[in-house]
Amino acid sequence: MSIDFPLILNFFIAVVAILNPIGNVPIFLEHVNQDSTDVQKNIAKLLALSIFIICTFFFFIGQPFLSLFGISIPAFRIAGGILIMTIGFRMLHGKPKFENEGLETNVSSVSAFKQATERLSSLIVPLAMPIFAGPGAIATVILYAQKPNNFLTMIGMVFALAAACAVIGLVLYLSRWLFRILKNNGMQIVSRTMGLILCAIAVQFVVQGIAQLIPGLIDPAYVHS
Repeated sequence: MSIDFPLILNFFIAVVAILNPIGNVPIFLEHVNQDSTDVQKNIAKLLALSIFIICTFFFFIGQPFLSLFGISIPAFRIAGGILIMTIGFRMLHGKPKFENEGLETNVSSVSAFKQATERLSSLIVPLAMPIFAGPGAIATVILYAQKPNNFLTMIGMVFALAAACAVIGLVLYLSRWLFRILKNNGMQIVSRTMGLILCAIAVQFVVQGIAQLIPGLIDPAYVHS
C-alpha cells in the first residue's frame, strides 16, 4: 500500500487556490477592522479551524450526501468543474473589496482570545462559509475525496487539508502586514494567478466527468482518475 504523494500535493494546491487566502485578506480586514490586532490574530486562528472542520465534514460525507439526491460523481464533476471555472474567472477579473489603509482598533480589558471567540459566531457566516468554504471549495473537496485508492492516501489528504487551512490561518494572522506590503495591486496579482490555476483544475474536472459518462470519447492520456 503506497501513498499517492502527487495526488496529495495536487489536492493541497487546489484547496489553497480555491480558498484564495491572499485574495480574501481585504474581505477579512473589512469584517475585523474595528478589532484590535490581538483579537484579529485570534479570529484568524479560529476561522482557520472552522474552515478545516467544514471542509473535513464534506470530505467524508460528500459522497453519501450526493447519493441521497441521486447525483452521480461524473455529473458532479462536470457541475463542480463549471462552478469552479466561474470562480476562477471571477478571480481573474475581480476587483479589490477593501481599500482602506488605516485600520481602527478598540481596546478592551477582556482577553483577546475571549473577544475572538465571541466575535466568531458572527463571522462563521459569511467568512468561514461561504467566502472561504463556499460551493466551489465544497465541490473541490468532494471531488478529490473520490480519488484516493487506499487509506494512507486518504489520511494524507486530510493532512493536506489541514495544511491548507493552516496556510489560511497564517495569511489571515499576518493580514495587516500583508496588506501594507502587497497593497491592492499585489493582492490582485496573487488572486488572479490562483484564478488561472482554478480554471485549469476546472477544465480537468469537466474532462474527467465527460470521460466517465461517455467512455472512449477522450484520450485516456488526458484523464487522471
